[in-house]
Amino acid sequence: MNKFICLFAFLFVFGSGFAQKNKREVIYLKNGTVLKGQQTPVDDDKVVVRSGKNLWVFNYSEIDTITSKPISGVFENENATYFLKASAGILAGSSNNSKPTPFSFDASINFRLLPKWYMGVGAGIDFLDESYMPVFGNLEFHFRESRFTPFIALQGGYMIPLDDEVYSGGGVYYDYMPWSSSYYYNPVPLESKGGLMVNPSFGFVSQLNPNLGLMLSFGYRYHEVNFKGDNHYQLDREYNRLSIRVGILFN
Repeated sequence: MNKFICLFAFLFVFGSGFAQKNKREVIYLKNGTVLKGQQTPVDDDKVVVRSGKNLWVFNYSEIDTITSKPISGVFENENATYFLKASAGILAGSSNNSKPTPFSFDASINFRLLPKWYMGVGAGIDFLDESYMPVFGNLEFHFRESRFTPFIALQGGYMIPLDDEVYSGGGVYYDYMPWSSSYYYNPVPLESKGGLMVNPSFGFVSQLNPNLGLMLSFGYRYHEVNFKGDNHYQLDREYNRLSIRVGILFN
């Protein structure tokens, strides 16, 4: 959980830095000239102003005031035909898993099907009792094409095991003596077969500029994993988890 909080704080600070660049400054000179663009201090006496393709250098003594405002329309990105998304989070819930909040990471590429509708494919890694690589398809609906929009999504795919062999308890033996007792645990090797995965979710996207956004989502993750051993032994596990994720979107 602490890693998740640190990651969210990093993304917030990272995104805030980009958001500061999405402002247009208005520079009022004492001679009556007004320039719109971005200014960068050179030293204590001079400043560079970029407006369109032009650059000017002014002394601070020539400037009357400088104001700033968000750049109009900078967050509208209706011409974007795809976006890349990388997200990380936790799978919280009560189960027999020894890790109550396993860490999860995934990345996907998503293409526009219709206005506000996106479909994509992706893969990731989940650190449960064993490690798995979920390979999935993704369908998203964004309610608006603006700076801030809620969305709903559906992931579905398969959990590919990354561990060749795991062990489960097959024989437990006790040896009791009047003066002592001993416990013997005989692990049984099992072959992990993976299983199906589905994850409906809802969340929010905050577009920092036309090419970068932040995402926060909450969802329900159901997946199953299967194991097979000798003598037709089979073990099935089902997971019902709350997925909480933060991510970065690139257009």
